[in-house]
Amino acid sequence: MSISTHMKPLTYSKKELLIMVIIMPPVALILNYLLFGKQYFLYGRTFLLATLLTLSVLVLVYISCGMVAIVLLNRFPKYHQAFKRIGLSLLAYIIIMLASITIIFLGYDYIGFLGYEINWGTYWKVLLVGITCNVLATSLNEGASFYEKWRVMVDEAENLKKENLQSQLEGLKGQVNPHFLFNSLNSLSSLIADEPEKAEKFLDEMSKVYRYLLRNNEEGLASLDKEMQFIQSYFHMLKTRYGDGLDMEIRINEQYLGYLLPPLTLQMLVENAVKHNMILKDSPLQILIMTTNSGKLIVSNNLQRKVRNVSSNKVGLSNIAKKYELMREDEITVQDDGREFSVAVPLLQPR
Repeated sequence: MSISTHMKPLTYSKKELLIMVIIMPPVALILNYLLFGKQYFLYGRTFLLATLLTLSVLVLVYISCGMVAIVLLNRFPKYHQAFKRIGLSLLAYIIIMLASITIIFLGYDYIGFLGYEINWGTYWKVLLVGITCNVLATSLNEGASFYEKWRVMVDEAENLKKENLQSQLEGLKGQVNPHFLFNSLNSLSSLIADEPEKAEKFLDEMSKVYRYLLRNNEEGLASLDKEMQFIQSYFHMLKTRYGDGLDMEIRINEQYLGYLLPPLTLQMLVENAVKHNMILKDSPLQILIMTTNSGKLIVSNNLQRKVRNVSSNKVGLSNIAKKYELMREDEITVQDDGREFSVAVPLLQPR
């Protein structure tokens, strides 16, 4: 299973074209007025020609600046890199603007348009206007880009909340359905008469399972430590039911206990193993939960698939994958070599 989470922007912002249409024509008029004075407005034909020439150069400048912005957005995409990106952008924009205005001045001087002769005093005024307008355009595009990213983050946070609620619902469905509840109460009933101490322990673990299911989706992420405490209680219930047919081994590096992952991730993966495999006393289903040096959590089990196909809507794995996609984290990986089935999910470093 592979999820692509990072896409390169194709435009500076969605308002880039609109900003160009609003800013460029007035800037072309101001620059031409500074160049040619009142005679710029005397004849319609020369007015249109001069405006078209200057506007064409300015549009090329704007497009060039947009291309620089896209490159730097991809090179420095993080929020803490924003000042560095904007600083480099402005430096590049000023260089582009300096070159373009120089071309305009030298070009009009070379062709003698409207009798123009180069005036370096006016050159610096025009350059100042050009840089000011460039900063204005950059500010507008940065504002539009920031707003668009903010909207995406709000939408993704809402989708992640829905996914968390969905996983909570699926978890509750799995545990509160009549079949599971009947088996749990049946196991409890048989223990009460024969082994009251075990019955008390079973009831305590059962209450922990339901308490976690009902409360832990509120924050969106859970620590690995909390998930491990929960899975111990959940496995205790499964172990009481299946006995020697089910084993679980844990190899967790303590340094990762404070790391985060979507709640109920472990429950979904363990439930997936139990649901799709035969559980036999002489051939136990062996579940392994471990961490890797690269900061990933792996849940694996030996494969002994049930003869009958088990109905599945595949909500569990897709739900986990969708959460990591919405968080823009690394993808989950699923491996099945015919003998072992494993799922690796990234652990998120707490901030």
